[in-house]
Amino acid sequence: MSRDLATGPVAEATRRQGEASAPGRSAWVSANAGSGKTHVLAQRVIRLLLSGTPPARILCLTYTKAAAANMANRVLSILGRWVSLDDAALDAELARMEGRPPEPGQRAMARRLFAAALETPGGLKIQTIHAFCGGLLHRFPFEAGVAAGFRELDEAGRADLMARIRAELVVEATQAPHGALGRALAHLMEDRSDASVDALLEAAVDLRAQILPLAQDPAGRRARLARVLGLPDGLSREAIEQSVLAGAHLPRSEWPAAAAELMAGTASDQELGRALAEAAAARDPAEALAAYLSVFLTAAGKPRAASRFLTKGTRGRVPALAARLDAEKEHVCARMDDLRSVVILERSAAALTLAGACCARYEAAKAERGLLDFDDLIARTADLLNRVPASFVHLKLDRGIDHVLVDEAQDTSPAQWDVVQGLVSDFFAGEGAREGVTRTLFVVGDEKQSIFSFQGADPRAFGAMHGRVARAAGAEAFRDVSLPHSFRSAPGVLEAVDRIFARASAHVGLVADGAPPPHAAIRAEAPALVEIWPTVQPAPRAPMDDWRRPLDEVPADDPVNILARRIAAFVQWGLRARLAIPSRGGRPMQARDVMILVRRRGKLFEAIIRALKGASGVEVAGADRLVVADHIAALDLMALGDALLSPDDDLALAAALKSPLFGLTDDDLMEICPPRTGRLRAALAAHPRFAEIGRRLEGWEAEARLKRPFDFYARLLGRDGGRRAILARLGSEAGDVLDEFMALARTYEASEPATLAGFLAFLRRGGAETKRDMESGRDEVRVMTVHGAKGLEAPVVILADTVSVPSARLPGGLLSVPDSDGALVPVLAGRRDQDPAALALARQEAEAREEQEYRRLLYVALTRAEDALLVCGAETRAAA
Repeated sequence: MSRDLATGPVAEATRRQGEASAPGRSAWVSANAGSGKTHVLAQRVIRLLLSGTPPARILCLTYTKAAAANMANRVLSILGRWVSLDDAALDAELARMEGRPPEPGQRAMARRLFAAALETPGGLKIQTIHAFCGGLLHRFPFEAGVAAGFRELDEAGRADLMARIRAELVVEATQAPHGALGRALAHLMEDRSDASVDALLEAAVDLRAQILPLAQDPAGRRARLARVLGLPDGLSREAIEQSVLAGAHLPRSEWPAAAAELMAGTASDQELGRALAEAAAARDPAEALAAYLSVFLTAAGKPRAASRFLTKGTRGRVPALAARLDAEKEHVCARMDDLRSVVILERSAAALTLAGACCARYEAAKAERGLLDFDDLIARTADLLNRVPASFVHLKLDRGIDHVLVDEAQDTSPAQWDVVQGLVSDFFAGEGAREGVTRTLFVVGDEKQSIFSFQGADPRAFGAMHGRVARAAGAEAFRDVSLPHSFRSAPGVLEAVDRIFARASAHVGLVADGAPPPHAAIRAEAPALVEIWPTVQPAPRAPMDDWRRPLDEVPADDPVNILARRIAAFVQWGLRARLAIPSRGGRPMQARDVMILVRRRGKLFEAIIRALKGASGVEVAGADRLVVADHIAALDLMALGDALLSPDDDLALAAALKSPLFGLTDDDLMEICPPRTGRLRAALAAHPRFAEIGRRLEGWEAEARLKRPFDFYARLLGRDGGRRAILARLGSEAGDVLDEFMALARTYEASEPATLAGFLAFLRRGGAETKRDMESGRDEVRVMTVHGAKGLEAPVVILADTVSVPSARLPGGLLSVPDSDGALVPVLAGRRDQDPAALALARQEAEAREEQEYRRLLYVALTRAEDALLVCGAETRAAA
């Protein structure tokens, strides 16, 4: 390297990392992507231990279990290595870490730290914030107001519980159609599907802190909805319609005469005259309203353009009538905005009625079962720490916590910051600021990478907490440290990132104030490849309506599939050409070096995996997240369970027979099934080739009726070779599904009677997902979402989903609108063109936040690349 190591980027990066990890003061570290955040965090923990801090007094909070395990392993690995180093080597390591020669006795202390960490009860406190909150609540159930011995409700358990509650609500509503629930459901089903109502209830449970107070006061709920929509309280749809029909500037009694005057004009005037005459003659109020509105509004509900409303000749001939019609048009348009607001109010009131009942039952079901979900863990812990004196809690926590470290702080939600605030509230003042002990808070994050708003993360809370800590600690005890250097990406990649976000309009929302800091490359002389491929555009073609075409046929000329094939061809070429990878010492490219990123799992995601699987010589990892009950491996196991429970279910048995568990083909089934005279089981037992299968089924049937689901499937997959057979047929991806399948069996048995029939119903209700480990080291191309790739890296990164634009995320259609007192009121929004002014403003603000997160998502995607970055996209008429 041409630069002097003592003054170059490595030295500067090392100096900044040393400043951040120094244990004497609290620190807020803003770290660019690839700057070594995990390394700094581990260094901080180790230097705290070296300074004499007992391991039990250090608490490190991470975002994921994988990050916690990685951090703990990294710390223990370093401490373990120190035990076996000779004195000179250990002194060199300590000098590198501390920035000065080790003090007397520090070498001996360093050798003892590994044993001290292992002997600490419970080990090093490096855990997710949910794990910490769960442990704290178990220790203080009385003070926190939770059930002693509560259990945590995981995602699979929640999905099953919500499926039960939704079913109960629908049954109750349909049995009492004139009750509150029945009327609410009927109102919603007028313009919403079953799936959208399910999504509404799922979203409502996440927003239950907003919904439950409204559910307890129906009158107050309607008043709040009216207020946020800009309506006077008590206004109804009928009142608005009557106001329109009354004609503020053109009374109904004058409609026939006005229609006659219009009929004397041109063709466009006559069109208005006919509509007005039809309104005057109509006896049904609904017909009269529709005809009258068509005088002033288009079919889309928009005001008629001036060129389509009263010609110049008519205005000159009857100017008084023209003026009255213009005023009536303004009145009608204003009243229609009110009408749209009332329609949304009534629909939202129905949604909140149903959602309130769902939330109340969800809370009651958890209380009955002694369950707390992830939101409960955070909320109850924050309440405990900020209500009960923190010194009392700290005293009970192994005699106190003196140092709190927060990883990935940009993804910490406001409620989670409340937990941190409660932990450190007395660190800097009062009795908590103990003489002779420096208590610190260490926070590391990157607001440019805050991409989990759907889980409550808010980069504004990141900045607000920074200000509170800086003021509380004071200038002498607090420091801001930035880490601009990237150990990951080549200079060409970083230059591309900086240029993309250089314009002011491009970096709005990336950081709180000003432009994002530039990146500095540690690999200053490494080559890089940055390519932007032309987008694939749809070719014009005549529409086809051939009923003989398969519904799932893959069109060869579809832009998404063309792009997928191009990506697969590039990967295939790189492997065959043995493309050199600079970050791996110039070795030839391998499949594991390629990461393909999309914004969401959809048509493009599936097309890329399909194209890679069809490319010769390319191994692909498959989807990064799978719905367990939808995967073919789980479906095979469930089909076998159905066949064992119901011997008359020949269809389930036939599906199981074609699975890897038995390996029969279509020809085998055609040999058995058509000639049979009874059940398929009997035909198998009587057939000389398949009699052994019949005996296996008899043995499994006996076990299925006696064993717990976990025990039964454990024997089937292990002892009887089922797992080996499934992996041989379906590949390594199926292993993750089988592991999650067995974990779900444990989850089910922990809360329900352990029956096979109940377990199968549990699987079909819940829709539990499994997140696959994409860091397993297998030599496979990884195709994943940007959210899933957070924290990962690859020499070659392909951004495939770059042409879709962000839109406001409205879970279940709910949009939270602020009331005058600051409270958020969930409103069930419709189409954009139906938004009244108040809702349109709230939607614009939501879209602005979504656009800002879109930029942060792009930043995360770009900075995964080490050596090569390829940007491409497929333009389609529908979302890909």
